[in-house]
Amino acid sequence: MTETTLIRQIILPNSLQLVCRDDSRRYFGDYLLVRLHASLAIPLESRFFANEDERLAAQLILPDPLVYCRCAERMGVPSAELTGVLESLVEDLLTNAGEYLGSVEFPARYIQAELRKARSGKGRRAELPVFRDA
Repeated sequence: MTETTLIRQIILPNSLQLVCRDDSRRYFGDYLLVRLHASLAIPLESRFFANEDERLAAQLILPDPLVYCRCAERMGVPSAELTGVLESLVEDLLTNAGEYLGSVEFPARYIQAELRKARSGKGRRAELPVFRDA
């Protein structure tokens, strides 16, 4: 796996930091699969919970910080256009999801959604099914 390159760090209105990285790779000749990897670390702080007991319970189940990740891709990009396409992907992300990710309610809602998934067994720590005699 290749190392990703930091493109931009953006402080959102809710004081969280969106980190955009270039995870592109060459796939044929001079053409690239351009991949933008965006992540947002959400600390399990008291301000995102109704009370301290909820926060402590969440820390037992979820990693701290909880990381929201998204990828955007474009295939068949000539290497000379890499920088422009990456900037376009960042701008598209900010245009389409920036207001949502930057809202004051987003961190608490995302934490609660991940807690529901973890408690239902469908979240990040859910066990993979084991297939025998398949």
